[in-house]
Amino acid sequence: MGPGVPRSVSAPDGRLVVFTEWSWQHIMAARPELLDELDAILEAVARPDVREPDPLPGRERFYRRHVGDRVRWLRVVVDFNEDPAVVVTAFVQRKHPARSR
Repeated sequence: MGPGVPRSVSAPDGRLVVFTEWSWQHIMAARPELLDELDAILEAVARPDVREPDPLPGRERFYRRHVGDRVRWLRVVVDFNEDPAVVVTAFVQRKHPARSR
């Protein structure tokens, strides 16, 4: 089990979002560079710099500027079809969300 998992945060509209054991396992397998970024992932959901719908119904994308070795964007995808909502994935995106379409 990941450190302090499960953890939850409120999205700006007040809906509860949970980072679950499944979320942790996904990050470990698919995005190991983000293993130390759980706080940043939750912060992106709680205080996004940009928020937009995901192509899949019931999901949303939350973006937060993430400063590492270079300035990048952290994208977190949340599934609101679940109750509570669940973090599906997270990854670093180099370009501004509006410019990457």
